[in-house]
Amino acid sequence: MNKKLKLTLTIGPLIFIFLYLFTALYSIHQFHKGIYYNDKKLIKDYVEWDELRENFKNYINIQLLKETQKSDELKDLGELGILLSGLAGKIVETMVDSYLNPEGLSLLIEKSLKKDEIPKPTFLTLLGGFTIMDFNGLSSFYVTYENEEQKLPIFFNRKGLTWKITQIEFTDNLLKDLQ
Repeated sequence: MNKKLKLTLTIGPLIFIFLYLFTALYSIHQFHKGIYYNDKKLIKDYVEWDELRENFKNYINIQLLKETQKSDELKDLGELGILLSGLAGKIVETMVDSYLNPEGLSLLIEKSLKKDEIPKPTFLTLLGGFTIMDFNGLSSFYVTYENEEQKLPIFFNRKGLTWKITQIEFTDNLLKDLQ
């Protein structure tokens, strides 16, 4: 086998691995830029909104069900309590559909995020993405967002050459902490 062919066979997979990792890093970096600069287009491009909304709805519905089962008042109401729980779930679903979108996230960022709370996106933060990525398959990785002792894994799934946020794993006490 000639040297040129050996070099090609050796470098080819390395280039593929580099491009694979770079696309993941780039997607994190672009979402980071979207948050930092409150850029609705970047935020929209790097989130799979339908999957994320379903994730929120499922989490909130499960939490409502748990609270309903704990509540003696709702148990005493019998079928009416079940109806009220179902109605609350539908109201929450409507709110999630209305507010969990690029414009809603942008408004939340505008109202609550201070630029000094997150680092400015730079080439160093792009490269630093390696330290926070945990791959859990060939087409999925997550980063863990930490804030005030809360740890929220944020999952990215590969969609073609980009990676998009598809799920956030919430802690059981997140709703209580938000109240």
